[in-house]
Amino acid sequence: MRIVYFGNGPVALEVLRYLRGLGEEIVALVLHDDGTRSQGNEMIAETSLPLDFVFEARSLPKLGTIKSINDLGADIGVSVLFGHILKAEVLRLFPRGVLNVHPGLLPFNRGRNAQVWSIVEHTPAGATLHFMDEGVDTGPIVERLEVPIEPTDTGRSMRAKLEIASLEVLKAGWPAVLANDRPQPQDPLAGTTHLVRDIESISEVDINATYRAGDLIDLLRALTSPPQTAGAYYRVGGRKVRLTLELRNESND
Repeated sequence: MRIVYFGNGPVALEVLRYLRGLGEEIVALVLHDDGTRSQGNEMIAETSLPLDFVFEARSLPKLGTIKSINDLGADIGVSVLFGHILKAEVLRLFPRGVLNVHPGLLPFNRGRNAQVWSIVEHTPAGATLHFMDEGVDTGPIVERLEVPIEPTDTGRSMRAKLEIASLEVLKAGWPAVLANDRPQPQDPLAGTTHLVRDIESISEVDINATYRAGDLIDLLRALTSPPQTAGAYYRVGGRKVRLTLELRNESND
């Protein structure tokens, strides 16, 4: 298939290599702008595309960019950890739609920071391959892959697990995409959704409050998730004091 590829970061690079290894044709790249771009040069090198076929995310609303992508005659868009919402005018460019790899087990943890919320809210964790619609991670599901949450997991370790799962769920679901199998619709009212700013609402530990011990441990380990979060904190004397948590399994000897 002819693919316009929207991606950022190491997982996006690995998925891109996988698709090219299958013989899929990448006709254009859409990358983050320079300030937030990761692995962009590697993706350009992987595809050997002329820079005329490499677009920045900030240019997507422009009519010229829309026309340029439309003129490519792509069959499908593929988005992997691309940190920008695609508007309807972009989604309409692709006869087969736009696939998205989401590092959360939909319908749980739509939006951002699934590695944090799956621990804090005790919701299932994993990765999902789904088609985009105009909502946030509400489109029909092609494939899901659940990832267990261990007692020693932190936000950091869960993020690493979800990145691995994101590559694997694309691999598992791609045959269904090629076969044009019907994806499973989501109930947009089910599950959970979080915005980036929601992290701040749970980051402060009130030193005068009473917490269930397990909930406090889960909060502290979930927020150990750099660079997405700076960790939990409490206030004393007008200062913020950051908290970190180290977890390890004890020997049974």
